[in-house]
Amino acid sequence: MIFAKASIYKQIPCLVFVALVTSTCADYTKNTDIQIAQASPSVSENIVFPKNVGVIDVTAPEYGAIPNDGKDDTEAIQKALSQFPGQGRIIYLPNGVYDISNSLHWPPGKRHHTDYKYTTLQGQSRDGVIIRLRDQSPLFQDSSKPRPVISTGFDPDLDPNSEDFKASLVAQRFGNSVRNLTIKVGKNNPGAEGLNFVANNQGAVRSVKIISEDKKGTTGLALTHGEIGPLLIENVEIVGFDYGVRTNNNINSITMQNITVRDQNFAGILNNGQAMSLEGFNSINSVSAIINGLDPNEGVDFGSTLTLVNAKLIGRDRAKKLPAISSAGFIYARNVSSSGYKEILLNNTKEAKKIVKGSSLDEYTSHPMISQFPSPSKSLQLPIKQFPKLKWDNPQKWVNVEKFGAVANDNKDDTAAFQRAIDSGATTVVVPGGKGTFIIDGSLRLRGKLERFISTGGALNGKGEIVADNGSKPTLIIENFFVEFGSHLRWKNVANRTVVFRSISHLSLESNGTGDVFIDDVVVPYKIRFLNRNQHIWARQLNPEGASETNVVNNGAKLWILGFKTEQGKIKIETSNGGFTELLGGLIYAAGGQNPKDPLFRVVNASAAFVGVADTYFDNDTYQIWVEETRGRQTKRLTRDKVLNRIAGNGRILLLYTGFEKSPRNK
Repeated sequence: MIFAKASIYKQIPCLVFVALVTSTCADYTKNTDIQIAQASPSVSENIVFPKNVGVIDVTAPEYGAIPNDGKDDTEAIQKALSQFPGQGRIIYLPNGVYDISNSLHWPPGKRHHTDYKYTTLQGQSRDGVIIRLRDQSPLFQDSSKPRPVISTGFDPDLDPNSEDFKASLVAQRFGNSVRNLTIKVGKNNPGAEGLNFVANNQGAVRSVKIISEDKKGTTGLALTHGEIGPLLIENVEIVGFDYGVRTNNNINSITMQNITVRDQNFAGILNNGQAMSLEGFNSINSVSAIINGLDPNEGVDFGSTLTLVNAKLIGRDRAKKLPAISSAGFIYARNVSSSGYKEILLNNTKEAKKIVKGSSLDEYTSHPMISQFPSPSKSLQLPIKQFPKLKWDNPQKWVNVEKFGAVANDNKDDTAAFQRAIDSGATTVVVPGGKGTFIIDGSLRLRGKLERFISTGGALNGKGEIVADNGSKPTLIIENFFVEFGSHLRWKNVANRTVVFRSISHLSLESNGTGDVFIDDVVVPYKIRFLNRNQHIWARQLNPEGASETNVVNNGAKLWILGFKTEQGKIKIETSNGGFTELLGGLIYAAGGQNPKDPLFRVVNASAAFVGVADTYFDNDTYQIWVEETRGRQTKRLTRDKVLNRIAGNGRILLLYTGFEKSPRNK
């Protein structure tokens, strides 16, 4: 279904390609606040940690990696990776070139316990840290048996028939991340995958380049091992390979923002089954930018679902004979332009083959939209805002909570010690890794000059609260925290400044401030509440799993979500009191009991749009009401039998639901 035909070029802002330009562009249009696919970091990267905060430096004498010496660093880096299974540790690489000859993989740990999880590989800067596979490495020659240069979910040498390998396929790869570095697969390594990334519930690839120097290699970013996601891919550029990005499973959802692919041999992205949410995408290619579905030429697919917003697809050479996007699955596309291709979209579903000619998609759905009340025939289109980034503080100016009396693992309240660290005047306060768990039983206020509250692996527990408060700095970033399972620790936001919650397991949040809120790659174990009508919230890779009460409540605010995955029962999002909610893509995993009276989404005298929401279930219990919408005194319910079939996982899909009278721009 195609909507308005307004010129796409009036809506797409300036693009940045590393191949063409190195500066960023801030030419925003009236219709959007987004830059598409920022290919270079918006803030200069120089990520350096203080000593004694639990960060593992691979160049330390204990490990012995020496960058820029031309010698093999595989053993040294692998030793650092393998030493701390499941401990939330950061394995750190200072700037330089690290030569390797074999795969690097996450720590195997103990099967079903600490295996391949809670590990971060962190570079000093994306362009300064290069992990390079040596040319013509013997283990990377067979393209029929791809081998990853870096693997976060399994040891590539495991016997595929072993119990350890089978265990690695299960969705238990929590908290894995790769950040701020470049992976090069060298030359003449046709069997190489750049990064085979697995994370579940929370985990991200951030500010990473993956490069094949001679275009050989199977896949740059392989999201293919077992049950993938939910996870976040952000600010990533992939050059060369047969495929830039590839998936091959139908659970648990992929969220991607600001992605550039170029010079692939077969396709920029091959989405084979996943619910993929992609905002901000550039492709420069002689092949199709995106293939969405198992076999687009035959119209066979088991549920590939693509939500694509803000993209520019540039075709070169033989691309003039190909579609920019080829889809056999479900697709929603908005603000997409192409050039150099035969057509912008070949939609080859089992229902019908449809060619969309021209060079732009203002708004398109492969299947009809749904409304229960009179609503505009388009999505809500809330403004999109880039997630804030702050320049990294000089590590000598950081303050460690231990210096003010916090002691891990003593089961005593550390609130007062943390507060003294916060009130010390430092702009960065760190909770160190490798020490254990700190207790917050009181009310901790993040205030004063604080602009970054960060953990390097230290966990939190307790029955208190951590409050994002007003301060002298315009932005506060809270990141990289693990809250113990079953903890009653709560997070609150009362600030009139911008607050970012990033890479957190587990975040139970009540937000009643007026400043912008950004929520990035988090697990919500109980609930999250937005209670101020004047607040704008941008969330991506949001994973609420509460089973006791409504998971996400938007009471009058403006809430934008890119990528959403849930488990357990209860209402997942309730929007009321004139609020606005736009959800762009996600997966509803209907595990656990569902009360048949509970809708998946509830809208009460408010505005909402739900895009590209797929579900799956493997028992006999799932949501029977997808949307319950009330206007005035009248309530209507969209039941499961009215939603599109999705073969994968016994599922259904809500490709576009609109439930609003006027957009927020007209309010």
